[in-house]
Amino acid sequence: MQLIRKMTGEYAGYLFDESRTMGQADWIAFPTCEAELVEAVRWCARNGVSLTAQGGMTGLAGGASPAGGLALNLSRMNRILGLRRDGAGAYHLRVQPGLLLTQLRRALAAKSFDIAGWDEASIEALRPLKPGEMFFPPDPTEPTASLGGMAACNACGARSVLYGCTRAHISALRAVLADGRVTSLARGRDKAQGRHVLLPLEDGGVLSFDLPSFDTPPIKDAGYFIRENMDLVDLFIGSQGTLGIISELELTLMPAPKHLWGLTAFFPDDENALAYVRAIKGHPDPGTPAFPHRAASIEFFNRNALDMVVRQKEITPAFHRLLPLPDGYNCAVYVEFNGDDPADMPPMLRELAGVITASGGDPDRTWVARDQLELEQLLFFRHSVPETIDLIIEENKKKEPCITILSTDMAVDDGHFDELFHIYKRDLAATSLQWIIFGHIGENHVHPNILARTREEYEQGHAIFEKWARDVHRMGGSISAEHGAGKIKKKLALIMYGPERMRELVSLKRVFDPRLLLGPGNVLTIDSEEAGA
Repeated sequence: MQLIRKMTGEYAGYLFDESRTMGQADWIAFPTCEAELVEAVRWCARNGVSLTAQGGMTGLAGGASPAGGLALNLSRMNRILGLRRDGAGAYHLRVQPGLLLTQLRRALAAKSFDIAGWDEASIEALRPLKPGEMFFPPDPTEPTASLGGMAACNACGARSVLYGCTRAHISALRAVLADGRVTSLARGRDKAQGRHVLLPLEDGGVLSFDLPSFDTPPIKDAGYFIRENMDLVDLFIGSQGTLGIISELELTLMPAPKHLWGLTAFFPDDENALAYVRAIKGHPDPGTPAFPHRAASIEFFNRNALDMVVRQKEITPAFHRLLPLPDGYNCAVYVEFNGDDPADMPPMLRELAGVITASGGDPDRTWVARDQLELEQLLFFRHSVPETIDLIIEENKKKEPCITILSTDMAVDDGHFDELFHIYKRDLAATSLQWIIFGHIGENHVHPNILARTREEYEQGHAIFEKWARDVHRMGGSISAEHGAGKIKKKLALIMYGPERMRELVSLKRVFDPRLLLGPGNVLTIDSEEAGA
């Protein structure tokens, strides 16, 4: 079958990602291996055709929505290629970028692998592995995300409070550059020398260049990673397909926790919830008991988010199994703990009940999940929030096609989060927009969502986001902690980096992609570089 195909109506589903950003493409390709990926990239290089890499199409920033040229869909590069165990006993799994997180989880849980093509060393490493013994910790909201897409925007999810983002769990990768050459990089082996880089290429060549003169934000961030003496693997993690196309990943697995339990506590006011979160994170207010245990995730839901789900429950059959909210709810915080000994849970719950009470909540009106079935009920509630947003935006888009999901994932350090949270509330309350706030409060980034109903509201939402980006830049934060800038947040990225640093990033891209063919329209504001030339 021909690798490069004309884009026709049968492929219309590949023109937009979960953000509902509608794109356009002239061609589409579905490579199944690195050799076919290289062939597609070289075809684009020969013909001067731009290309946009795609995985599970679950992104919320428009990064997978093509801006002309070739839609390079990697969904058929979905094999697990091999396994190794290092000298410390850690398992490392080689995968293609199109493998979905759900597929990986099923394979690890059941120890069910298609080992056709595995080398003998991989098969030998697999023998002692038990079903469910190891897992891959990153946990984005959408589990059908592809591993390549997760790496491209350094995806995180709820449990990154304990486990960190995708970057922390990738030990090696292979990437195809814009001219079809391939680089193979391993963490700890291939590093910058200060800010100078000698990037090894598989054809024996070397790409020599200097990194930008600045470091990217030192907090949770879904964009470029720049540091002196950095691992070169990290150049591609978070670059969102603008420097090269990831063709293979080596994932570092971790021992799976034997027990997971969680609680959803309800509070009369957002200030009570903020005090509760501070205590869980180890910074209790005066009069609140210290809580010494580390949570895996800490998630917040404001009153608008809770009300939105309650309304949706009345009209969506799939939501009927949602638990009824307690009387007098205002906001809620979900906390999850991962551990190995179930005996740890009762004393921990008693300690947490004291924190809930001291923070203004009521332990008797708290949802507690003591086993996997009960936990799934709480997680179903958590995931019902973004699912409801999708349903509302899909309906609003029928009336106004320009509308996309308007969701921020800005992040700041501990010292600035309360200030940012109150800026969100103040600015949104001053409008007549429909909005909610929910998400990963444990790492100082929640997701304000504006549910635009008209073009005017959509444009107003973007203007508010740009104002927030300036606030976050002043605080030294990131405009995108886990979703990436894609196309929707390009202006926000320019605000965060500023014109001079944006020019440096564009110069870095030109080293890898001189004709700017990779990921057109994503992240970088090319015009700022040209205007400053």
